[in-house]
Amino acid sequence: MPSRAATALTAFLAAAALSGCGGGEDVADAPGGTWTAALEPTAAWADLDPQVTGTADVSSTGSTSVQLAVAGLRPDTAYMAHVHDAACDEDPPGGGHWLADPDGEDAAGNIIELSFTTDATGTATTTESTDLVPDDRAKSIVVHAPDELAEDEGADSNRVLCGDLTAE
Repeated sequence: MPSRAATALTAFLAAAALSGCGGGEDVADAPGGTWTAALEPTAAWADLDPQVTGTADVSSTGSTSVQLAVAGLRPDTAYMAHVHDAACDEDPPGGGHWLADPDGEDAAGNIIELSFTTDATGTATTTESTDLVPDDRAKSIVVHAPDELAEDEGADSNRVLCGDLTAE
């Protein structure tokens, strides 16, 4: 029969060996990653601008880069795009803005946003870099028209395009 000291030493060594096997944060649950989104017109804009389209590529490893390319939008018009916290089939499409600090304000410094102006053909590309790192709450990218344009068109929403983020 082993001594009490030998049993305690064996238990200690086994616990020490096991602690090296996954004692840290699960990489799958860590923030960051690479996603793409194919942007399509929302129901509110499908009849107004059925030809609008776009893509978004999000890459995040310690900081985040969002590349956005859109076409078919109104020419020479300023738009905004944001990372959102719901899928495009939600009401409203994309839900609310994704917030880095869910208890913080829905404002610059806590959201990922891109400002861009289309050219004379209604096309634009832009890239935004930020220190904010999306987590599993980031679900979509939404392109917003200026409120004045939405009002002038009689649209019930300023959400022109939406695309669900898909992990690469």
